[in-house]
Amino acid sequence: MPGVLRYRFSNIDALVDRMFDPQVREPRQYIRAASQLQDSDAGDQQIAAVWMMDRSDLDLMLATLLDGWLNPQDERGSCPASDRRFLQFLSSYVRKNEMTLWVPHLIKKSTFVNVAKGVTYHAPRYRIDAWRQYPLVGPDDNIPWRVENVRRLLMLFAAGAHFVVLHNYGDTKIESDDFYGAFGKSFGAWTPWGGMQNTAIGHSHYRYHGSKGPVPSLGTAYAYPYVTGELAPKKDCPFICSLIVDTTDWKNKSIIDGNVEYFDYNTFFQLEGWPGTYVTGKLGLKGRHGRDFDLHQATLWNISTFGLCPYSEKRGTPIFLAPRDYRFQSDSYGMRMPKFAGAREVQTWYRPEALTPAKADVVYAR
Repeated sequence: MPGVLRYRFSNIDALVDRMFDPQVREPRQYIRAASQLQDSDAGDQQIAAVWMMDRSDLDLMLATLLDGWLNPQDERGSCPASDRRFLQFLSSYVRKNEMTLWVPHLIKKSTFVNVAKGVTYHAPRYRIDAWRQYPLVGPDDNIPWRVENVRRLLMLFAAGAHFVVLHNYGDTKIESDDFYGAFGKSFGAWTPWGGMQNTAIGHSHYRYHGSKGPVPSLGTAYAYPYVTGELAPKKDCPFICSLIVDTTDWKNKSIIDGNVEYFDYNTFFQLEGWPGTYVTGKLGLKGRHGRDFDLHQATLWNISTFGLCPYSEKRGTPIFLAPRDYRFQSDSYGMRMPKFAGAREVQTWYRPEALTPAKADVVYAR
């Protein structure tokens, strides 16, 4: 389809709404495209993704988000204010806590039978060849960021990848700021599009342990920004319309380990297709959000506003942000990813048939 964005991005709302046209978001084409993508090297910048937008619009959006990361104070730039606020928060957190990016390299091996709502699909099955570390912070003031790796992060984010921020001292033995707590403190009062709400009915399956534990999270997920209804906001529309942020385990009493006091959880965030929490009377499982959820169930890929990708915790293939000196150890006999609070044991939401049992290499940045 032809590009939509025009000069100074005065019609981002038109692009966002275009993403939800029936002919653009027709699920069968994406189920087929997802099953055909062979490995993560087949995608741009070595990520696996299928895009719903024209390449020219994608390149413009990624360049704009990158500018928002690199120059968040530039109000004259093309990046919308709401997006700049989040990107400033994320980049500041990454720099302060010396976070690096960990990405699984995926190779398609076969398919497996996946039944969703009574319909049988053949979803792609992968092998994780390696977990690769990418530094984000540059070596000095002259090179403050590893720009290509930041662009990789933003591309993964735009495609809907599930990010886990490993800040829990119990998992890393490295002191880091609580991403979830810091996010809540940073965005509680900024409106109209830079605000967030934590009134999600029930979002995170991390805290669901079947008969062994409590129900999923109730009223803890932060939705950013505060977008309502089934149409993009006409004024100052951001590219990021459906960010979700939540913890990976229940926020219990703090734990003291020597001189370190911490809560035993990490944080996850991802760009979803459309908010489900605030669609009046639809409880998040109908409308735009619900239709995307159906596609997710068929493919076990994550769906964003602009595309879809296989970087999902249900597949054991999330993206990690971890401290620079964290020693990355994948769980070869469990969920094929590092153990962390909320996923230290095999969970009911994990789909082991989505991965082969091959052991993955761990490749540290040089």
